[in-house]
Amino acid sequence: MASIQKISTGYRVRVYYYDENGKRRTISKNVKKERDAKKLARDLERDVELNKYKTNMPTLKSFIDEYIDTFRVGKVSQASIDIDKWSAKRLFSIKIYKNKELIEEVKLHDENIRIDKVTPTMQQKVINKLFEYNYSLSTIKKTNSLMFRAMERAKFDGLISVNPAEYVEFKVTDKVKKAEYIPKELIKPFLTDVKRRNIYHYYLFRLIIETGLRVGEACALKLDDFDKNNLYITVDSSYDQKRDILGNTKTKHHRKVYITRELYDEMLNLTKLHETNKTIIGSEYLNEYNFLFVNEFGKPISRSSIHNTMIYCSKKILGQQISVHKLRHTHATLLLESNVPMKVIQERLGHQSMEMTEKIYAHVTPHLQEESRILYENTLKNIF
Repeated sequence: MASIQKISTGYRVRVYYYDENGKRRTISKNVKKERDAKKLARDLERDVELNKYKTNMPTLKSFIDEYIDTFRVGKVSQASIDIDKWSAKRLFSIKIYKNKELIEEVKLHDENIRIDKVTPTMQQKVINKLFEYNYSLSTIKKTNSLMFRAMERAKFDGLISVNPAEYVEFKVTDKVKKAEYIPKELIKPFLTDVKRRNIYHYYLFRLIIETGLRVGEACALKLDDFDKNNLYITVDSSYDQKRDILGNTKTKHHRKVYITRELYDEMLNLTKLHETNKTIIGSEYLNEYNFLFVNEFGKPISRSSIHNTMIYCSKKILGQQISVHKLRHTHATLLLESNVPMKVIQERLGHQSMEMTEKIYAHVTPHLQEESRILYENTLKNIF
């Protein structure tokens, strides 16, 4: 696989290959012009194909690492890359901790197995083992998704003929599915409880419920992102609080999200609170990014405190814990129940495809299913 990277002196061409021991190797050469880089990439790939360089079948681990480096880094968000890297580790071993002490390491796929020797049965056993150690269905599906995507690339490269992750079966559990959203009749009591616990979290949660923004997108907002005359927010960045990085949105697409006058007024109230804090705190107040969602000292609201408030208030009001991401689901549910077209919901939420939106939200409430049934029955009555 060849990659072309623009550098200060021109272009760098890299081609990855494997030596006779299956170890990953790299050929790297620089040229000044883009057209020369493309020709060089083709020539190097041809030389590798003709065995000018000693090549052999790659190991599963080396190929997955290469897949992430070549097809994910620089093309998807850092959060998605991190998910893939954790999934990659989970394909080969899982570590069991108790009180932060490692008590067991379970080996799964052999890191040195050749990619063409991995069978569907081997992958199924890995998935079964993850279920055995009580990993969530979401985590297990992410792990298999990485394997599937990498193996599809291996098929395209002619390394394998069967994708071992394609027909994996996931265990069906009898556990009652937790709430995926906050019912509309509980939104106000929920926000009232959040406001009582943490005023800054209240403003953040209210905005997410009313706009459907991702947490990182909301935390990156500045007052300048709000158009007070046309009442919309420009969403063009996301804040990674863990790494203190302000970057692109998850899909790297900018969008406008329309809001109500009431929500805009609430954000103005938040800025007034910040102005009061500046006066009281004085020189210790520092809002480095000029973010809207900061604490009393101007520091970005920590994800751990957001999580703790969400867990506490959802358990108290809903009777069970749900994550802050479910505020986004709550917004989608309100749109669906208001008969907003799915295409509009897709664009508002910033999903790359309609399929993703339909998969997540099309059956989000029993009420919608019942409403559809009644409409269909009425249609049939009018016909017959």
